[in-house]
Amino acid sequence: MAVVGAVAVFLPGSAFATNGMWLIGYGAKSRGMGGTGIAFAQGGMAAAFNPATMTAVKSDIVFSIGAALFNPPRAAAMDSTQLPTSAKSGANLFLIPSMGAVVKVGNRLAMGFAVIGAGLGTRYDQTVAPGQTSNFFNFNGWGACPPGTAGSSCPNPHGHSTVGVNLMQVQMLPSVAYKVIDSPKWGEQTIGVSFVGAVQTFRAFGLQGFKKLGFTTSDQNLTNRGNDWSYGYGFRIGWLGRFFKERLSVGVTGASRVYMSKFTKYSGLFAEHGDFDIPPWVGFGIAYQATPRLVVTADAQKIFWHSVKALGNPGPLSTNPVNFFPPGYTKLGADNGLGFGWQNQKVFKFGVQYRLNEKFTVRGGYDFGATPISSTQVLFNMLAPATVEKHLTLGLTYSPTPSMDLSFNYMHAFAHTVSGKTPFYPPGVNTAAQLTADNAAIRMKENGFGFSFSYKM
Repeated sequence: MAVVGAVAVFLPGSAFATNGMWLIGYGAKSRGMGGTGIAFAQGGMAAAFNPATMTAVKSDIVFSIGAALFNPPRAAAMDSTQLPTSAKSGANLFLIPSMGAVVKVGNRLAMGFAVIGAGLGTRYDQTVAPGQTSNFFNFNGWGACPPGTAGSSCPNPHGHSTVGVNLMQVQMLPSVAYKVIDSPKWGEQTIGVSFVGAVQTFRAFGLQGFKKLGFTTSDQNLTNRGNDWSYGYGFRIGWLGRFFKERLSVGVTGASRVYMSKFTKYSGLFAEHGDFDIPPWVGFGIAYQATPRLVVTADAQKIFWHSVKALGNPGPLSTNPVNFFPPGYTKLGADNGLGFGWQNQKVFKFGVQYRLNEKFTVRGGYDFGATPISSTQVLFNMLAPATVEKHLTLGLTYSPTPSMDLSFNYMHAFAHTVSGKTPFYPPGVNTAAQLTADNAAIRMKENGFGFSFSYKM
C-alpha cells in the first residue's frame, strides 16, 4: 500500500532534470552529499542507489519519506525567419517526493524498497504578437493576428496556446541483499538485487509545425493527444565490500534497460513507433570513514542515453534547410526516426559528512556531468533543455531522538548554455561563414530545497 500511495503522489505532472532527466540523488541526505550513495548507505533510500548497501544500514528497521521543492528555469532562443523565438519556459516549481525502507533480518539478510522519480518538460507561451506571423514551433505563413487586434496580442491562429512536452517517470524498487562473506580476513561482501517496476506518462502539445515540415510518419499521433501511459520492468544488481573494520566501503552497481510499453498516442513522435525505454546505467562508489565523525564519498556513473533511439537518434541536420534527415535516419516515429541526439553521459559525484554531535550532522557535495546535448542538437532540445552540468549541494540532519531524524538539503545547478546551428536562418544569410554560425541556444539552471524524515527501530 505504501508503494501505491507513493505512485499516486508522484504522478501529478512533474517536470525536472539534473543529470540528463535524472535527479543527482534521492533523499535529502544523499543530495546534501552531491548525490553519492553507491558505497554509503543512505538510510531508507539505500535501495535507490545500490541494493547491496541495505545490509550496511545501522538500524534493524528504517523508513524514510521526503520531498524536494525544485525550481529549474529553462529558456530557448533562435534567430530565424520561420522559427523566431526568445522564450522562457513556464511551470518552474515542482514538488518531488521520495520514499524508501529497509528491514534487516539477522546479520546477513536485508529487504527493502525505494520509490524514485525522474522527468523533463517545458511549456512555452505561443501567443502571437500583433502583425507577427509565427512563433517558435508554429510556422511562418500561417497568418497574422486577425483584423481588429492591432495593439494587442492574440492566440496563435493555427497552433496551440502553448508548446512543450512533459515526461514523468516513476520506478519502484523492491530489493533484497545478502551478506555472503563476513570475516576479519575478507571483510564484508554483500550482493543485492532489485526488481524494477516502472510507470511513465507523457504528453506533447503545440508541435503542429512538425507536420508542416514533414517530420513525422503520423500527423494524428504527433501532438495534442493528452496524457499517454507506459509500463515496464527491469532489474538492478549491486555489490558492496567493506574493509578495515568497516572504515572503507567500495560499491559497484548497474541497472538494466527498463523495457517500457509504447506511447501509442505519440507513435508519430518517438522513434520505433512510440517506444521510450528507460536506459541502462552502471556505477562505482567509494566511501571512507576518515575519523569517527567524518565520512568522505565519491561516485562515478555512466548513463547510456544513446541506447534508447527516441533519445539517442540525432535530430534534424543543422546545416541543410532542404534535407532535414541525417544519412540512415528518417521521419519521427519510424524504426530509425529522428530523436533528441543525446549522447551517453559520465557523472562524477563527491560528498562529505561530518557529525557535529549526537543531534547535528552537516554535509556538502559536488556533482558534475557534461550535458548529453551537443551543439548540433539544439533544435529539438528546445523542448528538453537538459543543459546543466555543475551542481553544488549542502545538507543538515537534526536528530531530536536516537530513533528519528529530520534532514534538509539545498542544491544549486549553475546556469549553462548550449549554442548551436539550426537549418532555419534569418533573411540574408547565404555565405558559408553565415551558414556555419550559431543561430540558436538553450539554457537551464536549477535550485532545489529538500527535506526527509526517517524513523529507525
